[in-house]
Amino acid sequence: MKRAVLALSVLLPAIVFAAEPTATEKAAPKDSKFLVEYLTQTQQDFLKSIKGLSEAQWKFKPAPDRWSIAEVAEHIALSEQSIGGNITDNVLKSPPATAEQKAKTQGLDDKLLQGIPDRTNKYKAPEKLQPAGKFASAKDAAKAFNAKRDELIDVAKKTPESELRSHVGGPSPMGDMDGYQWMLFTAGHSKRHTAQIEEVKADPNFPKK
Repeated sequence: MKRAVLALSVLLPAIVFAAEPTATEKAAPKDSKFLVEYLTQTQQDFLKSIKGLSEAQWKFKPAPDRWSIAEVAEHIALSEQSIGGNITDNVLKSPPATAEQKAKTQGLDDKLLQGIPDRTNKYKAPEKLQPAGKFASAKDAAKAFNAKRDELIDVAKKTPESELRSHVGGPSPMGDMDGYQWMLFTAGHSKRHTAQIEEVKADPNFPKK
C-alpha cells in the first residue's frame, strides 16, 4: 500500500503549486461540511461521467497514446483504493501530530483545491496505477471506486475536523499532509480525471452510441 501511494506521489510534483488559489477558493470554508460535500460531489460527478455508455463509447481511444474512458475509470478506481487505503490504514492511525508537523501543513488546503484538478500539466501514472483491463464494465469500476469513497465519506461525517487535522502523514507531492488534506487530495484526484473523461467525450470521433 505505501509503495503504491509513494508511486502516486510523483504524479503531480508541480501541479499543486501551479497557480495561486482564486478569491472564491480562499474563501471556501475548510470544515467537515465542506469536506463531505467535496467528496460527495466529486463522487457523483465521476459516476455520472461513466453512466449509460455503450461498449463502443467505453472503449473508444481518441489516439493510440491516450486512454479510453474505461482506462481512465480504472485509474480513478485504483487510485481511490490506494490513496483512500493510505488515509484509513496509515494516516488516521498515526500518532497525534507534533506542533512542527502541523505547522508544515498550514496553507495547503487552497493549493490542493486549486492544483490537483488542474490538467494544464500532464503526468504519466506510475505502473501500479496504470489501467490493465481490470474492470469489464463501468458498473465494475464504479463498484470498486464506491467501496472506498463511501468509506471516506462516512469517516469524514463521523470524525471531527480537529481529529482529522491531528494526524499527519505522507508521502505526497508537497510533503506530509494531515488527514483532512489527504481527503481533499483524493477528491481532487477523481475530479482531475473526471475532466479527462469529459475530454474523451468531446473528441469529434467519439461514438454517438
